[in-house]
Amino acid sequence: MDLTQFSGLGDVNLHLSNVADYLSVTESEYSPPPIPVDIPTFKELENLENPNFGKEWRKYFHLSDEFVFINHGALGCTLKESLGLAQAYERYMDTQPLRAVDREMVPLLCHVKRKMAEYIKCDATDVFLTENCSAGINTILRSLEFGEGDAILTLSLGYGAVAFAVDNVCKKSGARHHVLQVDLPVRDENEMVDVVRNGLFDGIKLAIFDHIPSNASFILPIKQLIDICKERDILVLIDGAHSLGQLDINVSSYGADFYVTNCHKWFCNTRGSAIAYVRKELQERIKPLVVSWGYNRGFMAEFGWSGTQYYSQYVSLLSTLNFWRTVGGDVIRSYCSHTVKQAARLCCEKWKVEPVCPEHMIGSLVIVRLPDALNDSNWKSEGEKRYMLADYLYFMHKIEVPIRQIGETLYVRISCHIYNQMSDFEKLSSAVLDICENRDSLVNYNSKFNQIPTA
Repeated sequence: MDLTQFSGLGDVNLHLSNVADYLSVTESEYSPPPIPVDIPTFKELENLENPNFGKEWRKYFHLSDEFVFINHGALGCTLKESLGLAQAYERYMDTQPLRAVDREMVPLLCHVKRKMAEYIKCDATDVFLTENCSAGINTILRSLEFGEGDAILTLSLGYGAVAFAVDNVCKKSGARHHVLQVDLPVRDENEMVDVVRNGLFDGIKLAIFDHIPSNASFILPIKQLIDICKERDILVLIDGAHSLGQLDINVSSYGADFYVTNCHKWFCNTRGSAIAYVRKELQERIKPLVVSWGYNRGFMAEFGWSGTQYYSQYVSLLSTLNFWRTVGGDVIRSYCSHTVKQAARLCCEKWKVEPVCPEHMIGSLVIVRLPDALNDSNWKSEGEKRYMLADYLYFMHKIEVPIRQIGETLYVRISCHIYNQMSDFEKLSSAVLDICENRDSLVNYNSKFNQIPTA
């Protein structure tokens, strides 16, 4: 089918009528729409024999040198060229807004969906673009029907905002939110499988698992968890907020009913970008949070347009994809995972603590238990200590790293991306030991509302 016949159509409505054609046509028959801005190709990074990741790669980001930044897992960090492309597209859009929106936008967004679906290994007709994992998960939760006697299953390691979203849906529907407790450390994947298998019961309609939990930060065996749930006809939603960029995602192979992943975290795209997969048989049940011009035209059209905005964060994915394909996803993931494992070993050894999981369950993100001196219950409450420690590391040592509390225990969560190197984690290890040896300085430190102590 020659899709160029639709090029330049003067109304979003007309394009939405053809979304299925844009997305379902085979690659050999597909003609990409004209791209109105230059897409970075990263020619200088082709065929690198030794990327030599570390501090030198900060030049591809806008990161300040003021801080040791080992908290990529919080908000990600956008590639300079991708942010530049987003801004360039916004400027282009304002040269003739109606041309950009009415005549060009929908085919361009479909092109992005095709490229992203190919990258995460699923069909372009099964995905929609959204702002972040929270938006995607809320979309799915609010589309499914629950009632009295139904339950939604999550793990205690799950993301707090997702737990709130589940609570909200349960409150309105009369369903029950059941949380399975996961204790640390985790010895292997079988332990996680046993927790879920032993925790299932009649009435569970939906199970939500993190591919890599934000707080505990190890890779869950999602294929096994999905299979266990499928034996009992339980729908499964995978929260992959931290997976794209840490893992080589193969959505089609998992068997999940829903899979949502951020593009702005580990993938380093412009913020406000995520992609969600919905199994074809369930697409009639899933509706966008914003009802717009695709209404009643099927899944692809209904998620093809949510109203006037720049959509530049999605256009910038064309640059981000080029970066990952040029440098090599396997090369990037290997460096980040190897380095963060080395960092975890260093911290565990220096702080005399045990790892929270086996190394093969670690991607580019890991938590390490803080030393006993900072987990002593005799001073301060755990919650107050958590923020006090994070602020002290931030203000006094110029280290950006989060402190996590799981149960009654405090951990530090460390991230590694291509701009990090072992010296970053050596500074963290030394800073924590310094705090342990001079705990009085921390006890007397006024952390509340980020106030810097006066001399």
